Amino acid sequence: MQNSLLTRYRAKIIFVSPECQRNKFEGYNSCFFGVSLENSNFIRPKLIASLEWISNRFPSCCVLIGDSIHRITLESLQDLNPEEAKDKALLLGQEFFYREQSIFSQFDRACKFKFVFCSEIQQYHDYAQYHESLKNLYKEDILFRTSVRSFGEKFHKKKQSQLSLEELERRIEKSSDYFLEEFAIFACLQRRGYQVMVYPGSFSTLTEIAEAKHPNALQELKDLTVVSLQLKKR
Repeated sequence: MQNSLLTRYRAKIIFVSPECQRNKFEGYNSCFFGVSLENSNFIRPKLIASLEWISNRFPSCCVLIGDSIHRITLESLQDLNPEEAKDKALLLGQEFFYREQSIFSQFDRACKFKFVFCSEIQQYHDYAQYHESLKNLYKEDILFRTSVRSFGEKFHKKKQSQLSLEELERRIEKSSDYFLEEFAIFACLQRRGYQVMVYPGSFSTLTEIAEAKHPNALQELKDLTVVSLQLKKR
């Protein structure tokens, strides 16, 4: 199907965190763009809207494909064992990369997109340090733990309202694992010069960190500017 025949979307900012960066973040030369697999905000027409928005503001962008961390979602929602979930998550990441290459290349003149997979970043030497630090913060800081768990609880209640308390608790813990891994990956990218994250959706805990509501969080996350986009039909 040709792009012209698809429903068209337009991206606009929902909010920028911290708020003081709203009129400054476009001064950076690059950003990173998080891709969540099997997420409706990344169907092709919506992806195009996000890429149009990014390419109008940044000369370069690192596309972060959430392959390895998606295994946690698959374990939780599809009841796959860890090995099956990992294999499927990595495959879905590769499929997205090859399927959407031509779409990214349409914006080459305005913005140079490069790609990195979460599975790659989780091999970086500093990833394990960041992840361990976040796990400790989750154990010791009740405000941080409550924020992370609240985000996961809202996600699962929206997905399926009729869950037993035991199953809901299991899924919330899985989501917490997901967020801690994801945040450690974001810290790795921030350390490597990517100061702005763009995502079509919201990260409540990450937003709170950027707004200095979790003073014991990683400095790399506190220094990150988070731009949340909304995708609306034209």
